[in-house]
Amino acid sequence: MRLPFRRASRPAAETPQVRLEREGRDEIRRITAAVERVPWTVNLLQILWTAGPVTLLGAWGGYLLGYGKAPTAENYIFFISYTVITGAAGIIANLAHNLTGGRRAERTAHKIERVIKSLPELLLVTRNLIVESLEGDARRREAAAMLLRKQDISPEGVELAAIELLDDRDSARVIAQIDIYRRVGLHARIQDLVARYGETLEPQFAAIAELAPEAMKLLRQRFEGHAPDLRDGVPRDTNFIERVLAAIERDDELLMTLQDVEEMLILAFELISGRKIPMLTFEYRGRWRLAQALDGLEEARARYRIAQATGLSRLKALTAYLAEQSGTLIEDAAAGLRADVLLERSLQAMDALAEQTQHLAPTVADGPPERRSQLRHKAEQLTNAIRLYKAAYSAYEAVGRSHALLLKRAERWEHISARMGDEKTRLRLGPGRRGLRLREHVIALDDAAKAEVCKHLARHFGAAGIEEPQRARSLQLERDSRIAVDIDAAKRLAIEIALALEPHIQLSRPEVQRAINGSNAADFGQLEPNLSAAAKAAMGAAMVKEIDVDLSRTAESLALALVRHYRVDLDPAAKRFLIDQYGAREATLNMLSNYQASQYRDSRNVSFLSQRPPAVSPPRRDWYRALVQAKRALASNKS
Repeated sequence: MRLPFRRASRPAAETPQVRLEREGRDEIRRITAAVERVPWTVNLLQILWTAGPVTLLGAWGGYLLGYGKAPTAENYIFFISYTVITGAAGIIANLAHNLTGGRRAERTAHKIERVIKSLPELLLVTRNLIVESLEGDARRREAAAMLLRKQDISPEGVELAAIELLDDRDSARVIAQIDIYRRVGLHARIQDLVARYGETLEPQFAAIAELAPEAMKLLRQRFEGHAPDLRDGVPRDTNFIERVLAAIERDDELLMTLQDVEEMLILAFELISGRKIPMLTFEYRGRWRLAQALDGLEEARARYRIAQATGLSRLKALTAYLAEQSGTLIEDAAAGLRADVLLERSLQAMDALAEQTQHLAPTVADGPPERRSQLRHKAEQLTNAIRLYKAAYSAYEAVGRSHALLLKRAERWEHISARMGDEKTRLRLGPGRRGLRLREHVIALDDAAKAEVCKHLARHFGAAGIEEPQRARSLQLERDSRIAVDIDAAKRLAIEIALALEPHIQLSRPEVQRAINGSNAADFGQLEPNLSAAAKAAMGAAMVKEIDVDLSRTAESLALALVRHYRVDLDPAAKRFLIDQYGAREATLNMLSNYQASQYRDSRNVSFLSQRPPAVSPPRRDWYRALVQAKRALASNKS
C-alpha cells in the first residue's frame, strides 16, 4: 500500500518562531508599501503603452481627421521619433524616481522596524525605572505586582511574588500550589485549599490592601485560582492621557508619572499593532432650543468630569513624586488609591519634609560640609512638592466652579425639557431623523498613520540619543539587549508619543480619552527583549486581536446618563437594541427604565457628585517658612 506523500516539515520548536518572523515582516512591508511605494512595473507599462501604440494611433487618427488623408513618411518618422524620445525620457524619469523612492522606502521600513523593536524594550526599561524609583518594601511590592500581571508566569514566579508581598513562605507555597492545580484544571483541589487556608490568608491580604490595593487584588485572584486572561487585557491607569497633556501644556514633566509613561508606550504599541478601540457617543436632532440645552448640559458634564480627573491626576502626580524621593514618608506609588487617601499621605509627607528642612537649616553653619548639600536637596524637594500641591489646589478649585456650572445647566435643561414634553427626548432607534441617536466610532491608525507615527518616533530616538539596543556586557544578560533611558528621557518620550498620535486620533478630545481609559490595554507580557522586530510585530498584532471588544459597561453608563440627567425613556425597543448590539445587562436597563419622572424632579437639586472630592486647603505657611529658613541658611553659609 502506497503511503500518501507528506511534505517535510521543520522542527516543531522552530516553526512558531519562523512563522512569527514571516508574519511580522509581512506586516512591516505592508505598512511601508501603503505609504512609500507603488510597483514600478505598473508605471513602466503605463508609460510604454501611452508613449507607444496610443500616441501613434492618436497621431494617425488626428492627422486623418484634420487633413483628410493618411500621414506621409516624413510625418510617420516625426511621430515615431517623438514617441521614442518621450517614451525613453519617461522611462528614465520613472526609473530615477523608483531608485530614489526605493531608498526612501528602505529608510521608512528601517524606521518602522526600529520603533517596533524599541517600544517593547522601552516598556521594560520604564517598568524597571518604576521599581528603581521606590525603596524598601514598596520596591518589593511593586515588583511583585508586575510579576502577578504576567499571564504566563510560572508557579515559581507566583510563589516569589507572594513571598515579596506577604513575607510568609508557607502562605506563598499554598498560592503556588493553587496555581499548579489551575494549570491542569483541578478546580476541586483549588476549592479544598481555599477553604482550608482562607481564614489564614485573609488577614494577610487585608494587611497589604491599604498599601498596595492592586497587588493585593492580583494576589487574591491567584489564591482563588484565577490568572490574567489575554482576552480581558490589563486595566489602564485612569486619566494618564490628561496628565501627559498637562505636562505638555504647562511645560512641567513633574505633572506626569512613570506609570503614565508606561501607559503611553503600551498605547502607542497597541495602535501600531492594529488595535481598534470603540467609542460610543450620542447626538440629538430636533427642536433647536432643546438641542441647545442638551448640548450645554453635555458640555458642562464633560467639563466637570475633566475637572475631577484633573484634580485626581494632580494628587497622583504629587504622591508619585514624593514616593520617588528618598527620605519621605511615602513609599508606595499612587495606583489604586482614593483621592482622600492620596491627599492625607501627601500632607503628612510634606509636613515631615518641612520639619526636616527646618531642623537641618540651623546646623549648616557649624556642621560638616555635606549638611549644605543635604539642605539644598531637601529644599528642592519641598519646592517641587509645593508646586505640585498648588496645581492640585487650583484643580480642585476648578472642580467647584465646574460643579456650579453643571447645576445651572441642569436646571435650564429641566425647565426646557419639562415644557416641551418627553416625546421629544425619547431615545429613537427606528426610522426618522429626529431624536437622540447613538453613534459608534473607532479609534485606530491606518497604515499611513502608523508609518507617520513610526517616523516621528524614530526621529525622536535619533535626536534624544536613544540608540538601538546594545549587547550587555554581563554574561547573564548576554543574549538580551537593553536601552539606557533615565526618568527625564522616559517622560520626554511619553510627550513625543502624545504629539505623534494627536494628529491622527485627537488625544486631546474628552470623548477619546474616556474611550481609551474605559478600555483595557493589551497584555504584552510575553514580549521579550531578544526578539526581532518582525517577531515583535507579529506578536503585537496577535495580542491586540485577542482583546475582546466589550461595550456593555460603556452602553450601560451612557444609558444611565441619558436616563438620570436627560430624562430619556428607555422603551422596549431601545433596551433590546442596547442588549443585542452592545451586550448591556437587561436587569440594569430594567432598573433604569423603572425610574419615575417624579424622582427626576425630586432629585433636581441633588448634587451630581458621585464621589465628593476632598477639600484641598491652600498650601500651608509652615512649608514656606521652612523654605525661607533654608534659603537664608544657604545664603549665609555661602557668604
